[in-house]
Amino acid sequence: MINFDPEKFKVTLNAMSNPPNPKDSKIKDYYADQDYASFNIDFENVDIALRIAGLLGKHATNFTITTCHFPDTNKIDYIQFMIFKINDPELLALIDGL
Repeated sequence: MINFDPEKFKVTLNAMSNPPNPKDSKIKDYYADQDYASFNIDFENVDIALRIAGLLGKHATNFTITTCHFPDTNKIDYIQFMIFKINDPELLALIDGL
């Protein structure tokens, strides 16, 4: 069971992707239920994916990263994140404060 508000977490992710217009978010296919939150980032925005992975790793978050490839190629299409639990009280407070 996730321990953070998934909608507030989405706002945090959108802020991290620094879109000039929130409708231009680099966060794609955001989905959340009681067990996890997931989203994709196109491989062309790998710098944003690395920034998010760094933040999640720094805060001892329970998450996975998967690369998804174009069919029948080794070319990466997008990077998928699945977040199960955030273990850092400061990051949780930041998310809850939004």
